[in-house]
Amino acid sequence: MRVLYLCHRIPYPPDKGDKIRAFHQIRALASRHEVDVFTLADDAGDLVHQAGLASYCHSLKVARIYPKLARLKALPYLLTRTALTIPCFHSAELKKEIRKALLQRSYDRIFIYSSAMAQYLDWDDAPQVITDLVDVDSDKWRQYAAFVTFPYSAIYRREARALREYEREVCRRSSAIVVTTEREARLVREIWSASRVQVVPNGVDSDHFSPAASIDNASPAIALVGDMSYFPNVEAAIFFTSKVFPLIRSKLSDARFLIVGRNPTPSVLKLQRINGVEVTGRVPDVRPWLARAQVSVAPFSISAGIPNKILEAMACGLPVVATPCGVQGLSADVRGAVETAEGAEKFALRVVDLLNNPALARRKGLEGRARVMAVHNWDQSLELLLDLLENPKGQALTQASVHCSPA
Repeated sequence: MRVLYLCHRIPYPPDKGDKIRAFHQIRALASRHEVDVFTLADDAGDLVHQAGLASYCHSLKVARIYPKLARLKALPYLLTRTALTIPCFHSAELKKEIRKALLQRSYDRIFIYSSAMAQYLDWDDAPQVITDLVDVDSDKWRQYAAFVTFPYSAIYRREARALREYEREVCRRSSAIVVTTEREARLVREIWSASRVQVVPNGVDSDHFSPAASIDNASPAIALVGDMSYFPNVEAAIFFTSKVFPLIRSKLSDARFLIVGRNPTPSVLKLQRINGVEVTGRVPDVRPWLARAQVSVAPFSISAGIPNKILEAMACGLPVVATPCGVQGLSADVRGAVETAEGAEKFALRVVDLLNNPALARRKGLEGRARVMAVHNWDQSLELLLDLLENPKGQALTQASVHCSPA
């Protein structure tokens, strides 16, 4: 089949959550079908990676967008009912290229990765469309609103409402909806009850992320890994550093907290002023940093999808301590291998117990790795995706291709 694949951020190199999932989808689709990929680059540095991604595609088109300029262009939409997400991911250049492709080529399926990319389709003339919402973004904006003050709280609530209406239309028009977890599937059915929803969990490369010889540290270390410009990660880093870490240091005065990940915000950078806290910024490989730690933490207050950072730490054999909110997206089996705690005192106690008991930490870590390998396997997950792509309505489909007429 010929597949048109649209995604909101160039998924190469696959080194962060949304890129990892999209890359593995493209890799799987290309193993059976002819895939044309149309995507955006919000960072000039991403443009150098086009050749790496192109090797998996029949064709590739990348259009540049500028996040600061996009946000300015989105401001007038505050006076409308349009979700601000839509203009933030709009590219006239990409829209033109997609329209040209739909006129010149015949596609059997269109695959949308992230609801923001649905704006590029003329739905009335489109072939069958599968949309991967990944996480339900409107619900994330609803949660974000609780963590900021006015006027941002009002803007975030408005975005949650507007985006939910947009998601409803996307769900209504799509042949099938893909999400990462059962929690997200329930949210989709609340938005549009008639949706055909398929849960396709994230996987983890358990060969790449595997237990390494632990580094002989002079002091115990705790790691939090993730994109440190992403709102839930920023909140988690601040909460742990300000509320939990002091309690840990009161028991283990030489404990260190490693905040590992790209693009730390000014509020995250300030955290390294605290004794024992290190903020790395972008690192070429997170595995050496995980090897320096005895415990990984996921102190999240915002729930959405499956945090890759938890899966990767578990695959590396690290025990993980998380808030109940942080593990909502995990299957019951994998969730059972994570130490969960609510509130700063209980969270600190769980971490200290593991740091003081290396044998327990190792046993918990290896148990977690075994469960992740059994449940979060990319080949297993992507087979679900391929089956859905090839039969999006759960019934025999015509093999005839569909030509799209101009809008």
